[in-house]
Amino acid sequence: MPPSIPPRFSGVSKAQDSQGHHNVIGVVVDCLPKAKSGGTSYSVTFTIKDSDYGPGNHTWEGLKIKYFNDDEHRLPDVKVNDVILLRQLRVRPHHGSLFGVVSNKDHVSWAVFRQPESSESLTMPAYSPGARALSREEDAYAKSLLNSAVHTESQVPPSQTKGQAVGLSAEVKPQSTKNRDRFSLIKAVAPKKFADLIVHVVKTWYDDNTVNLYVTDYTVNKALFNYDDDKSDNEDEDEGEGRTGDRFGYLGTSTRVNRIWRGPHGRMTLQVTLWQPHSAYAKDNVQEDSYVALNNVHIKSETQTGRTEGVIHTDRMYPDKVGIRLLDDEDDDPRFLELKQRKREYWRQNKLKRGQIAEELGEEGGPKKITKKRRKELLRQKKQQQQKQQAAQKREEGQPEIAAILRADKANPHIQAKNPAKVCRTLLDILANSSHVASLPGGIEYRLPFQNVNYRTTVRVVDFFPPDISDFAVSYNPDYETSEDDEDDVSSTRRVRWEWRFCLLVEDAKIAPGQSRNRVKLFVSGAEAVFLLKLDAVEYDWP
Repeated sequence: MPPSIPPRFSGVSKAQDSQGHHNVIGVVVDCLPKAKSGGTSYSVTFTIKDSDYGPGNHTWEGLKIKYFNDDEHRLPDVKVNDVILLRQLRVRPHHGSLFGVVSNKDHVSWAVFRQPESSESLTMPAYSPGARALSREEDAYAKSLLNSAVHTESQVPPSQTKGQAVGLSAEVKPQSTKNRDRFSLIKAVAPKKFADLIVHVVKTWYDDNTVNLYVTDYTVNKALFNYDDDKSDNEDEDEGEGRTGDRFGYLGTSTRVNRIWRGPHGRMTLQVTLWQPHSAYAKDNVQEDSYVALNNVHIKSETQTGRTEGVIHTDRMYPDKVGIRLLDDEDDDPRFLELKQRKREYWRQNKLKRGQIAEELGEEGGPKKITKKRRKELLRQKKQQQQKQQAAQKREEGQPEIAAILRADKANPHIQAKNPAKVCRTLLDILANSSHVASLPGGIEYRLPFQNVNYRTTVRVVDFFPPDISDFAVSYNPDYETSEDDEDDVSSTRRVRWEWRFCLLVEDAKIAPGQSRNRVKLFVSGAEAVFLLKLDAVEYDWP
């Protein structure tokens, strides 16, 4: 009869269904390698089960654990079929699901059991620094799980052999498999096909469930969006300044930095949308200017514009398998070396344009060099600013500035669409779209109450709610269901989060004489609001 769960320990299924602290022992059914998180910590992610962990098991039904620590060596070194013991693991909501999360400040000791290479060797666990020895019951139960997991090892599919992290299967590495080589340059990708890419990340955009990577391998594909830099960012600078609402420079230089496309210009950049679990890996590991290997990218055409883009979906057979891998400069794959050579060649040929961008932004995003021409431009802008301030002092209180009214049809240069390749439509076209009308047998027609459709349009804000903009950000507690036992771990102020949540009333930016004003309410919140405002939501205390 197999040993029972030790005293003061919880079964994995019980732990993953209830928040709070648990002692657990389980078999590692999938894992990702240690990686640098977005901050100063290192992290490792793995899933454990204490039943149904044989071949073909549903790994996503186990308890997923994210372990963070500033010292990489304090993270548990786990592989598939290892058995791990964790003490005082806190299970809490994380991205909408219950996870076991160990922060850098938590004290969660662990012990890892691994089958020895030789049958004559003893099974000795590896302990975390400072961990206490296991009791007889704990040791016996862990070894029984280990023996049970090892007996099923020979039946594990080749893509999940012993010691191999599911998140980095052989297909993800730059070296393609012998049976199926899908590697392609961006210049050769075509819709309705799949490709493996080795690329340079030039821009990132995060959503709640997805990550958009703008990647290039410095080859040209005529079906991609044309990132043309012929239009200067200073075009109509004087005329457009009043519509930003930033006469006193509150936006700073970061907004301008975000607006400038640093290159490469032309049709070299492919937008790739990542779904889970690829998006989670990208959020934790991928930054702008990273090099990555992308596996199984589905190439397709954007519906409205026909532009080519890519997407990496969740693998149906292995939902936890990650199709993206971070590359380092020491990787000697020939295709990676060729990519870096093309990058150097591109910027060598475009060093003039790169110099212009560097002159405007500097290495840290600030001004780097002031030429004679630039100095004259700054003096001219300063003089115009002084004239505007003098005019404002003379104007009666509450009277609108005439120049601002004349500039009302100018688009705010600080606002940018998520997908600039989409065709711009008017509100009239959007509201009158025939796709909103559905027909039933018998000639019956009715208008759909809503549709999940993305449009790109240019509009003017005519009103907003709440009337006090300091109320645009609202607070919430993501751990509102946490039991009272957790209050000594995390203070209430630490759990409070702020989120954008407001409404804009908009109309078409340009309205022809005699045309009715079509107005629409836009409800803005979460990541979309952060992308719109380029600001994180915090508690604002206005003077």
